[in-house]
Amino acid sequence: MNQAFVDASWHEVPTEEGLSGIGGWGLILIVPGALPARVQGQLRAPDNNAAEVRAVLEAVRAAPPGQPLTVHTDNEAVIASVGRGRGPEFLSEAAREVREEAEVRGVDLRVRYAPRTRRHMQAAHLLANDARRGLGTPGLTETRSDVLIEQRAAGDEARVSLRRPGERVTAHVPLDFASEVPPSAQALLAAVGLALPGEVLVVRRASKVAQALWQRPERALRPGAQALLQGARRAADESGVQVEFLGVG
Repeated sequence: MNQAFVDASWHEVPTEEGLSGIGGWGLILIVPGALPARVQGQLRAPDNNAAEVRAVLEAVRAAPPGQPLTVHTDNEAVIASVGRGRGPEFLSEAAREVREEAEVRGVDLRVRYAPRTRRHMQAAHLLANDARRGLGTPGLTETRSDVLIEQRAAGDEARVSLRRPGERVTAHVPLDFASEVPPSAQALLAAVGLALPGEVLVVRRASKVAQALWQRPERALRPGAQALLQGARRAADESGVQVEFLGVG
């Protein structure tokens, strides 16, 4: 099932004709088998609800034609107008445009509620805010960050340093030698856990074992390790995080 998480941001701006506003919309589109797409845009809008409906429209336009699509939003007025066709009158025309676009593209559209606290909803919110302010979100321009993994032989912890533009993050990772996941792979998973959505991690000094298990989790000898590694890979894919390796530790 294709899914989109959408949000909008709006700011009132006085004009000669009266009050209007600048809005921004953002969406995370998730299609099975592909990395999540992150899309944003700015628009003139009379209020926040209009910007929210526009986000749904752009999700329909971005989704693959002829396939079902579930759009997640935290706006109840949008759910009523687009999803049920009985929302506020002032949204009826915009909602009708969304439904007509879905029909033309052969998209079986469903609109569902999702709280702002969900990870993809938070990402859509950031996209919308940046778009309203006329800023590009760094993740859309593929932020590349250097990751250095330092692990002493027989040491009980690894030091993970992540350097991105304007920020450096360091974590001391306790290693569990009783775990089914090798210690070097534990350190790599900790590094991936520090990534932001859409970030490209350039990992230096990862061990051959950690690199091999990340690229092909099925190589892990034990089922528990396979499951953990595969889950970490899925989570990274869903948030658009990519891992590249330079050198071997």
